[in-house]
Amino acid sequence: MVSKAIDAPTVPTGKLRAREIAAIAIFSGLTVVPAVIVTVVPLAAALGFMTPVPVALLAARTRLRAVTAAIVTTVSVTFVIAGLGAAFGVLASVVMGGLVGEVHRRGGRGVAMFVMSLIAAPILAGLSVVLMWVLVPLRKLALEILDNVLTGIAKTARAVKLDAVGDAMDALARNVVENWWLWMWIPGIVGSLIALWIAAWLLSKVLDRLDEVPLEDTLEVAGIVDGDLPVAPLPLRMAGVGYTYPGIDRQVMFGIDLTLSSGEFVAIVGANGSGKSTLSKLLSGVEPTIGIVDRPGAPGLGKQGGTALVLQRPEAQMLGARVADDLVWGLPVGTEVDVDGLLEEVGLAGLGDRETTDLSGGQQQRLAVAAALARDPQLLIADEVTSMVDPVGRAELISILAELPRRRAITVVLITHRDSEARAADRVIHLEAGRVVEHHPEWMRPEAGSAPLRQLHDEDGRALLVVRDLHHVYLEGSPWEVTGLKSVNMQVNEGDGLLIVGGNGSGKSTLAWILAGLTKPTSGSVLLKGEPTYDHVGDVGLGFQHARLQLQKATVADEIMAVGGIEVGTTEVGRVLDLVALPREIAARRVDALSGGQMRRVVLASLIASDPDLLVLDEPLAGLDPQAREEVIGVLAGLREQGATIIIISHDLEALDRVCNRRLELVDGVLEGGL
Repeated sequence: MVSKAIDAPTVPTGKLRAREIAAIAIFSGLTVVPAVIVTVVPLAAALGFMTPVPVALLAARTRLRAVTAAIVTTVSVTFVIAGLGAAFGVLASVVMGGLVGEVHRRGGRGVAMFVMSLIAAPILAGLSVVLMWVLVPLRKLALEILDNVLTGIAKTARAVKLDAVGDAMDALARNVVENWWLWMWIPGIVGSLIALWIAAWLLSKVLDRLDEVPLEDTLEVAGIVDGDLPVAPLPLRMAGVGYTYPGIDRQVMFGIDLTLSSGEFVAIVGANGSGKSTLSKLLSGVEPTIGIVDRPGAPGLGKQGGTALVLQRPEAQMLGARVADDLVWGLPVGTEVDVDGLLEEVGLAGLGDRETTDLSGGQQQRLAVAAALARDPQLLIADEVTSMVDPVGRAELISILAELPRRRAITVVLITHRDSEARAADRVIHLEAGRVVEHHPEWMRPEAGSAPLRQLHDEDGRALLVVRDLHHVYLEGSPWEVTGLKSVNMQVNEGDGLLIVGGNGSGKSTLAWILAGLTKPTSGSVLLKGEPTYDHVGDVGLGFQHARLQLQKATVADEIMAVGGIEVGTTEVGRVLDLVALPREIAARRVDALSGGQMRRVVLASLIASDPDLLVLDEPLAGLDPQAREEVIGVLAGLREQGATIIIISHDLEALDRVCNRRLELVDGVLEGGL
């Protein structure tokens, strides 16, 4: 099969795609929840104005088929949970939302939205009339109740000598019963107009916040179309391949010539931003904007016997609630999978019944690899799959991947920053600025060992953070109870640099969130300057494992000012950028245009601007190329020299003795070496 260049992304056609189904589930749930609350809690009626917004947002970003599916799903679920009345109310709301979103998607604002409302409101109100016309018993019951209410008011008025009011109520009761459709239609029009205008206003506010957030999946936008071709991704040949992302003028890949044969282990290396992830998308089936990709059949991304792609962020690929469910998610009915065998193969033996949310970052990555193997792919692309795995697990996982070509005849493409991992491959493809260059084994300095850090700790120093008898249990008292931490004791003095290490699942990330006050421990105390951290959220700055998840604003300057507080101005933005070794010009750049190392430093700059008492950094070196890793370490060392107190949670021991003066180890939730 020869892949030609495409000029622009096409609108999805045919059956709903996985991403669309996920969006339908999410937005339908966001609609059902307030609708049910309104039904159960009458005082929460104001929430009813929110019900059109989720579907409106979906309609503004996707096609009509997905919106229709969302409407059917939402109404069906509401009917099952809350009955016919609530389902009918939700139907009217989601149809309103769909109309508002469709007008917005087509560029309609102001006048267009107003005209649409004037047309749609009588139709929506008319649906209520039609429904009541069909449901005769319900109509009779509703009119009888209304007649009794008005007649009762009339009798009460006459009892207090207000005969005129009583006569008026009797006349109104007769008119309503005789012309019920008119009394239902006119107020319905007014109510529909109000709901449409509120939904349009709320949607405009939401979309204004999301305008800078790209919601497209580049794998889908670029168009992976298998058609009727049989799944056969290999052998593969690229000739003169280049790529430009939709909506961006700058070309990111240039003149790529390479081949992939069955049963080989290939490593792709290069600095952050060199084009490694883009090349993985092209190998997965994304059409190039120039050049030729030749393969015997369809790439079959995610299909049995096709191409499997394991991403840098494994949580983005988890769909099942349990490990065993996630492993087989999306496979055709009747597909036989050795779940226990696959879990054992990737080091997750015995965890089939564990909740996926209870897994550590490294365990999630192993699960993603196992799920890929469940599809028995011909081509497996692993994008930085070891970045969140401890050193022992990292070696085991690389060994597993290296054995797949021989044991299963799977071609494995490993994207990595680690020279030790690249050396395990049959050959190495080195990318630089979107081009394939000659690979030099010495492109990165040899990785340092895990020599012990200097165990310097001033017992008489001024205690900043004190942890005593810390114990934390997830889902305590339930059948799924999991102990994350037990009997953790430690003291961190002002100016300390502490490295906390441990295997996957040892409790490192749980400890980080508790230290930052974002999670309240089950028992024990975590005191910052004598006060519980959960009562002073923000006094401890937490850097997440995945820096991109922490960047919420469109530009670097906006991010720093938002985290640092309203008093932070242009001068302060420049100052913190200097501290993290970023040029001041980067302040105007969009966060999505940053490399991984730059994102981590922007997060650091934002945290510094907020002036925390303590920095807790969870895996700050994960996924960084050697140069970016060295830059981040240099920044952290500089902060320590200026008196900052830093706790680093990491698998990477390389050169961290420049930042940390002591090291503690978590083993199965127990901190060894603590006070």
